[in-house]
Amino acid sequence: MRFGKNKIDIFILLPVLLLIFFSIAIVYSASSDYSLQKWNDAGYLFKQHLIRVVISFAVLFFFAKFDYRYLQDLSKLLIFIAIILLAVVLFTSSQVKNVNRWLSLGFLSFQPSDLAKYALIIHVSTLLVRKEGYLDNLYRGYLPILIYLMLVCGLVALQPNFSTALIIFGSTVLLMLTSTIKVKHVAITIVSLLPLAALFILSKSYIRERLENFAEYSSSGTAQHQLSQAIVGLGNGGIFGVGIGNSIQKEFFLPESYGDFIFSIVGEEYGIIGTLFVVIMFGTILFRGYKTAKMVQDPFGKYLAFGITTLIVSYAIVNMSVASGIFPTTGVPIPFVSFGGTALILNAIAAGILLNISANRDNQDEAVPEIKNGGL
Repeated sequence: MRFGKNKIDIFILLPVLLLIFFSIAIVYSASSDYSLQKWNDAGYLFKQHLIRVVISFAVLFFFAKFDYRYLQDLSKLLIFIAIILLAVVLFTSSQVKNVNRWLSLGFLSFQPSDLAKYALIIHVSTLLVRKEGYLDNLYRGYLPILIYLMLVCGLVALQPNFSTALIIFGSTVLLMLTSTIKVKHVAITIVSLLPLAALFILSKSYIRERLENFAEYSSSGTAQHQLSQAIVGLGNGGIFGVGIGNSIQKEFFLPESYGDFIFSIVGEEYGIIGTLFVVIMFGTILFRGYKTAKMVQDPFGKYLAFGITTLIVSYAIVNMSVASGIFPTTGVPIPFVSFGGTALILNAIAAGILLNISANRDNQDEAVPEIKNGGL
């Protein structure tokens, strides 16, 4: 694998590798007390994470060499599989914390939404290319794409997982707006969905409770336990942090300290320097990912690079904003850093695809046959 002009973008590769390497230390620290208490083994969750890290490195470099243009032929199959899995998970009994997001295969449990978000980005990118000549047409161009978007987001929201559905929806809409789709059509869609989203929020007590707690925190400075402990963790770290493994919040003060709220442990143990490191890594991925999307000659590569970059960084922004008290509490992990299963592996695959796009930005006329416009 060569670096340099027209080869993989090392400034995408390095931040991804550094974040995954960093996750090894921070996940062990954040999960050790919980693992010891539940399984009498401080390294129980760490060892699972380490296996997934190894798999993630393997798929990252494999997909960095895999020609991303073949995904156009696979996009319809991927989105159909994703939609079927999202529907199946609603009728399974693999409930965790009173929600139905995990599909169990006996030896493996995973969240179909992790696959669905990237399958949607791949298929929407494919459709934006196939329908390039009439994307501004409501019925032939826009609505067929909107159907896939609403199917995926609707099924994810019903799990219920409203925050993930919102991130997927927002990232995909941003991708669509980079094409010739009319802004008017998108704006009407968003305005039309607002009452439905409001009714959904009102029907879910857990969402109302989180919003009420966030509103109380915003007005009075008093936060719910989870949010307050996350903010305390960030505050404890100061500039240089309390030191690796010396977090107090991980000792059962902060729920999900190795998952959704791991950014708080980063701030506590590594201080402002550690949090800035994470922010800079994702900022670099954002800048270089969008630069790749701008430079690549292949339209499918442009859309796919933009969509993948937006999705990865959106998850990171939401996670860090929640831990900092900027957004209401959600169950969104931070890519490459949180304790991971399928999310870590699929994010690594997506990063590998982004690397492959960056390596092929100037030679788009080879090998893969052109797909005719039309079709869903």
